[in-house]
Amino acid sequence: MLERIILLAILLIPASLKAQTTGEVNAYLQSAAAAGKFNGVALVAKDGKVILHKAYGWKDVAGKKYNDTSTRFPILSITKSFTAMVVLKLQEEGRLSLQDKLSRYFPDFPNGDNITLAQLLNHTSGLFNYTDIIEEKDSARVNYPVLKELIVDQIRKNPPEHAPGEDLSYNNSGYYLAGLIIEKVTGKPYEQNVRELIFTPLDMQHSGFDFNRLGKNIKATGYQFLNDSIQKPYTFLDSTVGFSAGAIYSTTGDMYKWTQAIGKRILSAASWDIAFTRQAGDYGIGFRVNGFRGNGYVRHSGGYPGFVSDFVHYPEKDVTIILFKNSGNYGEDLWPVAMGISSVVLGLPYDLWKRGKAVSLPGEVLKQRAGKYVADKLTILFTVKDGQLYEVLPDGTELLLLAESSDTFYLENYNTTLRFEAGKVTIHEHGADLVMKRVE
Repeated sequence: MLERIILLAILLIPASLKAQTTGEVNAYLQSAAAAGKFNGVALVAKDGKVILHKAYGWKDVAGKKYNDTSTRFPILSITKSFTAMVVLKLQEEGRLSLQDKLSRYFPDFPNGDNITLAQLLNHTSGLFNYTDIIEEKDSARVNYPVLKELIVDQIRKNPPEHAPGEDLSYNNSGYYLAGLIIEKVTGKPYEQNVRELIFTPLDMQHSGFDFNRLGKNIKATGYQFLNDSIQKPYTFLDSTVGFSAGAIYSTTGDMYKWTQAIGKRILSAASWDIAFTRQAGDYGIGFRVNGFRGNGYVRHSGGYPGFVSDFVHYPEKDVTIILFKNSGNYGEDLWPVAMGISSVVLGLPYDLWKRGKAVSLPGEVLKQRAGKYVADKLTILFTVKDGQLYEVLPDGTELLLLAESSDTFYLENYNTTLRFEAGKVTIHEHGADLVMKRVE
């Protein structure tokens, strides 16, 4: 009898741990939703099993409809991973090569003899990024079909950002041209290639390309601003504008089917190795290859006013996080939320989100916090600009700090608080403290 009780206890441990983790992830996402950081659908999987698949917040405020797990969202720049997979498959078939010159497919393209297909896909082509000229005032124009020749002409006629291979600069133009190259090589529309190679074999029945023309009841409405006082809808780009750089829509369920194929199906092991090998910075071919607190991941994200997406997969831990959000503006992303979920599932410290309450401080008080702070090999600069305090990261990224008091600040888009005192700053993030000393 005792042996049966012990055996039963052992069998119940995994189920109880799964339930506990599911509850923690849900509590974390509820805190993110309450703080205005998440409104959408989340899917989290561990060891090949979905431990949470849940919707949060509004699908359509005016229609008084809430998101559900079948709601369709644009996946935005995660589209690039699909485009890269098609190119790698065509390379396996001997129909093209990553070392092909752009001039092979666009003979009169400026500097085309010095730009490779690989550089189009790893963001080192240096080409002008065509989406840089799409602003809010252009939103109505890009909500309708645009001739692809017009976009190619913009890429062609505007000066490049840098010489090919000289630097990494995230670039939608490279992936747009890659989609056109796919069409030239196969003689079929880009969309048909993706369907035949990926959607159909993986039974992704709820994925496609023309998001704006989906029925209103099955898709999320995108909101540039969504809070208690402002609900501003924002129409998504037409599929001819996003194309192979960002036009795919999907559901979290469909995306999990795709995730289960990553590294295992569709491509050979050699091609997956190419995709997951850093080419420039942390970018491989169609994926970012990096890590979080010592855990390696492959990842891609996307954003446009009204929608934000993130996909994170930890191959060694067999953990997958898929987040689709139908609110947000330029410069916002879901990585701060994904970091918290990662911490929960990986058993690392984390904090629930809380809604900050900003106060205004005199310029003299802000200047007292400015300076250079160091901890081990990390150096962070705090500077005052236009009456605001900014944290300047080593790569030059500037993060606005909002004050809760004269000593305590927080980052608007990150679950991070900072406390200044006696020549030091304590940065609290994901349940851990980093103490940095002021050196000047």
